[in-house]
Amino acid sequence: MWSRFLLLLCSFVLGQAGLPGYEPGHAYHYTYQTRLRLNEPDTDKPDVGFQLAAAVDVTVVWKSGEDQLVRVQLKDAQLSHIGERKAAVFEKVSTTELQAHPVMFHWKAGQVEAVYAAEKDTTEAINLKKGVVSLFQVQTAAGERQETDVSGPCMALYDVSKSRVMKTRDCLLTTGFTNYNKIVGVDVKSASSVVYELSGDQPIIQSAVAEENHVTRVNLREELGTTIFSGQQLQLEKQEAGGTTVQGASVEEAVTAAAGGEKFLKVTLATEEIIQECTEDCESPAEVVARFRDDLSTEALAHLESSNAFLEVLKRLRHAGKETILNILTADENGDIVPQLIDIATATQTDPAMEALLEFLDFSVEEDTDLPDRFLFILGFATHPTDKTLSMLLEKLSGEIGSEKIYEAMALTLGALVHTYCLDPQQCEQPIVDEVKTAFLEGLESAEFEDSQLMFLRALGNARLTDTIPVLLTHAEGAQSNAVSMAALKALGRFDSTLLDSNGVRKSMSRIFHQNRKTYENTVRTAAASLLLMVNPSPWDVRNVLLSLSTQEPKEVSTFIRARIQDLLDTNHPSSVVIQEVLKDVTAANYYTLAQNGLSAAYSNIMADTLNAVATYGLFIEFAKSALMRRSNMDVFLHGQDSSIQILQVALEAEGLEAMMGEEAEDEEASASGGMGLILMDVQVRPFKLFAGQAELMAAAWSYSGVRMSAVTGIVLMQDHFQIHHLQSGVVVVSTFQGGVSVELGGSVDISLWNRASVTLVSNNGALVVKGSATVDSPLVKVGVDLSAEAEATIDFTTSVDFSDMPFTMCLQMEQKPFQYKRNISLYEKVPGKDAKFRLKRERTRTIPEKSFPLFTGQNNAQCRAMFSED
Repeated sequence: MWSRFLLLLCSFVLGQAGLPGYEPGHAYHYTYQTRLRLNEPDTDKPDVGFQLAAAVDVTVVWKSGEDQLVRVQLKDAQLSHIGERKAAVFEKVSTTELQAHPVMFHWKAGQVEAVYAAEKDTTEAINLKKGVVSLFQVQTAAGERQETDVSGPCMALYDVSKSRVMKTRDCLLTTGFTNYNKIVGVDVKSASSVVYELSGDQPIIQSAVAEENHVTRVNLREELGTTIFSGQQLQLEKQEAGGTTVQGASVEEAVTAAAGGEKFLKVTLATEEIIQECTEDCESPAEVVARFRDDLSTEALAHLESSNAFLEVLKRLRHAGKETILNILTADENGDIVPQLIDIATATQTDPAMEALLEFLDFSVEEDTDLPDRFLFILGFATHPTDKTLSMLLEKLSGEIGSEKIYEAMALTLGALVHTYCLDPQQCEQPIVDEVKTAFLEGLESAEFEDSQLMFLRALGNARLTDTIPVLLTHAEGAQSNAVSMAALKALGRFDSTLLDSNGVRKSMSRIFHQNRKTYENTVRTAAASLLLMVNPSPWDVRNVLLSLSTQEPKEVSTFIRARIQDLLDTNHPSSVVIQEVLKDVTAANYYTLAQNGLSAAYSNIMADTLNAVATYGLFIEFAKSALMRRSNMDVFLHGQDSSIQILQVALEAEGLEAMMGEEAEDEEASASGGMGLILMDVQVRPFKLFAGQAELMAAAWSYSGVRMSAVTGIVLMQDHFQIHHLQSGVVVVSTFQGGVSVELGGSVDISLWNRASVTLVSNNGALVVKGSATVDSPLVKVGVDLSAEAEATIDFTTSVDFSDMPFTMCLQMEQKPFQYKRNISLYEKVPGKDAKFRLKRERTRTIPEKSFPLFTGQNNAQCRAMFSED
């Protein structure tokens, strides 16, 4: 009863909450000013921008009950600077178009129902007038309500105190796209409010003061960003009788009568994006490619030139059609840079580009698969894949593919795209996700050969769909092949540990490690133990693992697990709380369980620590009982406040090498083989088989000794953000941020059978360029702030082995070479078609010194000293 009464009362109050004080036959004369400022955040340096001042005549030309038709006319408009300028850029800007046509709006109880604009008026002029009209959308009753504002749908909160009304706006800003992973994305914080002063029993607006602020920052480095400030001020100067009125049975008839023969169109209050055609210094996409052709050469990869060229060409291709992109890819003069052009066209993530690439590439060929492979490699890093992209790729996967290598690359890419797509929970409910999952699971179930099983398990690891965890557990624990078990465990390890926090996962990992149901290869067991210790283990789980260490054979198993436990403690992993509690029990933590003397090791440390992110690295090495390396992982993670991403993993595995050294093999049936797995930017790519069999190993030792080989090359779009800010003033600001990474991962192996020694170098070379902007690009003015940051760095990982005596002596070294970090800011004001312009530039450069990273400080340092003491 009371709830119904309160609902009726609220409806009555809101129904009377408008401003009925404006009367037909009266003219209300206001002064109006709006200003825009652009800059980088947290600076006291000068801004760029403009301000517009005008007189505004407001007249109610028609009224019927609560419905009113209001005419707004701008007069004496003047454009000026927001600060002192040596060159008067805006001095001669014509504002005639802004004043040429009035605008009318349908007003009901303080709500703007519709806007009527002259058909001949320009989009920019209409937007600015909508900014004035928006100030008349106000309520005199406190509370929250949904409104359609210049920015689109807005939730407005009204706070009323006597004659003062404060409106706080929370608007759904129009956004093109952004990174789903926050750590490599941007953060946007917005605030908007309007303060009104009203007068009279039936109030009219005496003044309205609006302020709006949008700050966009790169999450990795908050110093990189833009700030947009917009302000409005409306002040009543006088009101007088004598305004023109019209007759009409409806709002539409009143509009026709008030138009004076001019045609007016009904539009919403929301502003429209200005489509600005290129009128000066225009280049076609082909001309842009030609200008940057040298910087896109293979030799320029992993250098700043290629990253810069990548972002510049990317901007142009995003607006190109399918035929234009296809012509660029097939042009004879671009033949030597086609791989890099594929990188760029793939990164545009537009439908025309995808259609052009799928037509250009031939997936049915058995040989010469480099270009399709390059396309799939880059596509896996898409920042905002669409359901159409997933559908097209799934269709290709079901079609004719001539190479098993390309089939696997396509499956892995499709899995990575599904994971990125599902970072938006609403998207993950789309049918295409189930279609991809079904294709993977059916392929896994019907696979007749081990290689096919491994491929689909890796694809499921890239996809990381929660409901596939039971399938991965089944293959991890029940597979006949150790390779399949290991692939399933690696796929499970890709999931967030919170998704694996269940008794089912922990019990399965415990059974594998303790070999309760069957026997497993040692690296499978250590992988299961590592996963068990990282997914919120129970005290019982930790205790059982510790108690088992004294009986493990070979001792390298217990040594590695002991090192993993210590690493979890050293890095304050969430599991460390439980581990520390169990270690207080001497029956589980004593000399026999903790004093392990093998060579296997696990070590993590901080690579870089900034205010916004922490980069960590980890090195995990397992040896066979013959002191030959069995498996090693080098992991690099980037952690932010709310998310993290695996930047890099280089995983090396070898087996069956003991016989070559005259030692007894752990698995007598295993032949000599070696391979490398690679995860880059959270995407597992197709693994590399280094050798299979003793003959290939010896051939590689003789053929490639000392020769540098590239494992991965390409240019990847790491950051991608596009947002349109529809400000309450009617000004439209476009904000963009892109980050391009040019990478070259390679290395060399130098083996001396005479000296019984080897040196392996894994070199990670990369160049990162981040570019951002906030711009107003209109026929009236061009104002903007551009920023860029760039760095080119190399990290070398060297493994030196002396196998002249047993056990081997091995020294690990990881070094970062010195590099420079450059940051540039450019602010500008310009009038299209005129020479007058204003520009400010700020440049900063910081040198990062070379650095050697600690690796297993005690044990590794001793071996390095033993190897190089004579040097």
